[in-house]
Amino acid sequence: MKCAVIGCGYVGLATGVVLAELGHSIAGVEIDGKKLSLLKTGKPHIYEDHLDEILKANFESGAISFTDNNVEACSDADVIIIAVGTPTRTTWEIDLSQLESAIKSVAEALDARDENIPGPLVVIKSTVPPGTSDYLAQKMESFTGRKFKMVANPEFLREGQAIFDTFYPDRIIVGASDPDCFTVMDELYAPIIGQNFSSIPPHPKRPSEFPSTVPVVRTSQRSAEMIKYASNAFLATKISFINEIANLCEEVGADVTDVAHGIGLDARIGPQFLRAGIGYGGSCFPKDTKALHHHAGLKGYTFTLLNAVIEVNRIQRYRFLTKIRKALNPVSGKTLGILGIAFKPGTDDIRESPSIDIMRELSRDGVSLRATDPQAIENAKLEFDGCKYFEDPYDAARGCDALIVVTEWKDFVNLEWERVAESMKGNFVFDGRNCLDEKALWEHGLKVIGVGR
Repeated sequence: MKCAVIGCGYVGLATGVVLAELGHSIAGVEIDGKKLSLLKTGKPHIYEDHLDEILKANFESGAISFTDNNVEACSDADVIIIAVGTPTRTTWEIDLSQLESAIKSVAEALDARDENIPGPLVVIKSTVPPGTSDYLAQKMESFTGRKFKMVANPEFLREGQAIFDTFYPDRIIVGASDPDCFTVMDELYAPIIGQNFSSIPPHPKRPSEFPSTVPVVRTSQRSAEMIKYASNAFLATKISFINEIANLCEEVGADVTDVAHGIGLDARIGPQFLRAGIGYGGSCFPKDTKALHHHAGLKGYTFTLLNAVIEVNRIQRYRFLTKIRKALNPVSGKTLGILGIAFKPGTDDIRESPSIDIMRELSRDGVSLRATDPQAIENAKLEFDGCKYFEDPYDAARGCDALIVVTEWKDFVNLEWERVAESMKGNFVFDGRNCLDEKALWEHGLKVIGVGR
């Protein structure tokens, strides 16, 4: 099938390259000149495991191309996937301006199409509140008299594993009112649904326990949109819940690591997202929880639980800062090393990263900062300049009074801690992700302070 993908960020680019790898012809639309210039050389502007090699192979074969011209990309597309950003405003309301602009440009592209070419299926992959697809369809109808159909097809990609998740999704959600739309989507995703492609490099390896057929949920557009928000809200709730338990563990002398393991063995609860730490960040959970809370309010419903989830996450990183200040009192004049800037391992994304907030607060305290991250340094430099950045974590640790682990990269978990201890001035290590082997660090004279332990 011929597909246009409007918006080549994390979601659009991952979706586009995998669909190209699986046999579709993809035209990616990106209006950011800097990003587009890289994409036009077959290089990604973001870091994702496996992305480099799959993009390069399909760019060189011609299976995927990039442009900033919507008319060119959509001129004969069977499917037009819209994956532009939907940020939240300061009021927590979703900003639909990028989507509205995309819809208008698609309408202009349809008007320029040959009249003999059937109308496309427009796929809304951006995360939007329930009812948005209906609104966008009405908007497009006001812009063009040409025929089209629209579906809601939310994504469930984890940054750092977006390529893996596109090949091997837990489920595919399709919301539509016309049965013909489901038929087109089945054709688009046929290789993924049936898992009838070879799991060979550069593909990430198929898990041995992965099912032979991916479940497809066919529902209404509004239900599809709600499934996305409900999924992220529930996962965020688990994170905030275990962080509240961790805070209580500190008061009663329990170890949240043991508690999380114990409750996670209950099949009704499960172990996922029960790792205590300094809270969630990134482009999805902060944005989507706020947007769902706001949308509920517009409908006259007070989402009390979600408000608590958001508040717990907001204060969690500041509770951690309090530990640092108390242990190092006075903190002013100290040199601290920051291990990890990306909001999670496997990505260079620093949106809503706890690390940025922590560095800003410590800088105000008069602290000298030395930071490192395997992928996010260049992005961090654009966001925060009150810090010295190092590629090598051992260089970042040298001369520090304390280290703060903010992102649980394996690079940091597996450091030679004896070497680290010898190069440091002090001996505190603040483990914001409970990812370190406390006993091993204590053996080298390092004092570990975690969360809920």
